[in-house]
Amino acid sequence: MNMTDILAGLEQSVLSNNPEETARALQAVKSKEYSGDDILNALTRGIEKARQGFKQDKYSIPDLLLAIDAYRMGVNFLKNYPPFSDAQKEKKSRFQIVIGVAEGDVHDLGKNIVAAVLEASGYCVHDMGRNIPNEVFLEKLESTKADVLALSTMMSTPLDNMAELIRMVRKMFPQTAIIVGGAPFDVTLAHQIGADGYAENAIAVPEETKRALSCITAGEQAVASKGLT
Repeated sequence: MNMTDILAGLEQSVLSNNPEETARALQAVKSKEYSGDDILNALTRGIEKARQGFKQDKYSIPDLLLAIDAYRMGVNFLKNYPPFSDAQKEKKSRFQIVIGVAEGDVHDLGKNIVAAVLEASGYCVHDMGRNIPNEVFLEKLESTKADVLALSTMMSTPLDNMAELIRMVRKMFPQTAIIVGGAPFDVTLAHQIGADGYAENAIAVPEETKRALSCITAGEQAVASKGLT
């Protein structure tokens, strides 16, 4: 099998919620020493398609949970995958990301997937959970000196509260980049509430995180000094 076929098989193993097949596919990519980015992208495409299938009632909750298990298996594999874990993770782990679901929303499936994607990408992720009050986010930003705040909601009711949080972050932590995601958002709304970036799905998260970091004040210098490429 060529590289494209093997990576497609890895993606399909997650989409098919088959952890055993994922394990076999991971062994195949390990023997070929594929790039960690290619492996992560294949895993993320699979879990994103599974998430969309769940939203469209094509997947049951047990199906989705198995797909998440398969995805996490891949994430754990990447933590110890030398072509990915050494240089890239050494650079990105210098960046601290605080992530959580805004107060008023208990839906955390999408947030959990995004947190896993960011962790697999090598970032240091502080997952706050769901239904998190603004003051708790602010306390965590203070204690971690985080470079990025990632906020999500699946509902429209927390939007005003999120906008207020973003205003406070801008005042208290002007060097922190803010990205948002979830069902109510598009690029326009994300910018309206003051976010630096918007990720439509898990696949877009790593690149959007990098882009948002470069948008904040002195962001480009921070990216260069911390070695993110």
